[in-house]
Amino acid sequence: MQISKPISPQINLDGDKLQKGLAKLVLVVVELLRQILERQAQRRIQSGSLTSEEVERLGMAFMQIKQKVGQISDEFGLKPDELDGTLKGMLKTTDSQLAKTSLVDLIDSLLVKGVVIGGSVTVSVADIDLITLDLLATLSAIPGGTKSRKVRKKKNG
Repeated sequence: MQISKPISPQINLDGDKLQKGLAKLVLVVVELLRQILERQAQRRIQSGSLTSEEVERLGMAFMQIKQKVGQISDEFGLKPDELDGTLKGMLKTTDSQLAKTSLVDLIDSLLVKGVVIGGSVTVSVADIDLITLDLLATLSAIPGGTKSRKVRKKKNG
């Protein structure tokens, strides 16, 4: 009779791989948001609804964000194309035009038209579902002629 050792479950997490993957996820989201917000800022600038001081502040902020994303990408050894926001890796489609569509283009188009979004996001680690987030949101751009909330609050209060 052979006595076997009890099997102990082991989780082998490569710390460097985990950090790089998490950094990539965060940077992809930050870069996506930066590009979307930049497009909205450009629309506001073209509509003439921003002061020259606001345009300057936006320009500086976007440059700083882009520079910081680049620095963090370098620290984790990520290449700029790894932060690519095309839909090809997210959708299973045979439509080559759709696969080349940028996620920024898609979200920007939705912002311009306005859309109600409903859905559910499940976050998993090691193929184990941990969190489910149910969403219902209205997504739209702030029109160029609208004053900021800060200005409205000051006038009202």
